[in-house]
Amino acid sequence: MSPADDARDSEAESEAVTHDTLLRGRVKLIQPVHGFRSSLDPVLLAGFIQAPYGHFLDIGCGTGALSFLFLARDPAATGLGVEIQPRLAGLAIRSVEANGFGARFAVVTADVRHAESAPRAAFDLVASNPPFRPLGQGVLPPQAERSLAHHEVALTLAEWLDVAQAALRPEGRLAAIYPADRLDEMRAALTARGLTMARLRMVQAQTGARPSRFCFEARRSVLVAETQTEAPLVVHEQGKYSPEVRHMLGEVS
Repeated sequence: MSPADDARDSEAESEAVTHDTLLRGRVKLIQPVHGFRSSLDPVLLAGFIQAPYGHFLDIGCGTGALSFLFLARDPAATGLGVEIQPRLAGLAIRSVEANGFGARFAVVTADVRHAESAPRAAFDLVASNPPFRPLGQGVLPPQAERSLAHHEVALTLAEWLDVAQAALRPEGRLAAIYPADRLDEMRAALTARGLTMARLRMVQAQTGARPSRFCFEARRSVLVAETQTEAPLVVHEQGKYSPEVRHMLGEVS
C-alpha cells in the first residue's frame, strides 16, 4: 500500500461517523466512530437540571448531547455551545440541522476562555460536562480528541469556572457533573467565586457503591441559604439501568 493509500484510509477513518439517537429518537446525535464519543454523563446531568433552561451556555459542548437534551425537553430554551475541537463542533452543527434546532441553538468553534466566545452576564444557565482529570493523574489517551475532552489539557477547573461566573446573569444557575473525589475542591472553587451549591446529588454505579460522580447546581452565594442534598442517583439495578436512568434516557415514561 502506498503512502497516498494510507493517507486516504486515515482521512476516511477520521470522517467516519455514527448516527445515534436519544429520548427514543427525539434527539439525533452524529458522533465519530473513532475519537470522542458521548458517555452517559450528559444524560445524567440533563436529567438533574430542572427546566426551564432559558438562554443557556454549554461549555465544551462536544457533539452536542447535553444541549440537545435541553432543547428537546424545553421548547422555549435557546442556547450557545462553545467547542474548541473543530471536528466535534462540525458534527454538532450537523446535528443541529438534523434536529431542526437551527433557530434556537448556535455552535461556535473557539477556546471558551476567550471573552468573545461567551458574552458576559448573558445566560440564565451555564452547564458543562467538562474535562475532569487533572494533568498528572492517569494516562493521557493516545487519541488527542479524547485527551482534550477528558483531561485538563486546554481547560482547567479554575478556567471554566471563571468563564461560567462571568457568563451568568445575576440570578442564573451553574450546573455540571464531576468526579466525586473532587467534591471538596469544587466547593472551594465555587466559594472563591461567590457561588454556592444550591443542589447536590451524588451518583452511584449501584446501590451502596461508593459515589463516582456528583451533579450540582450552583447560584450566587447571596441567593443560597443552604445546599439541598438529594438522595443518590443509582445508575444500575440488577444488571441494567435503573428505572430513573431509563426515564432520563426516555425509555420509560
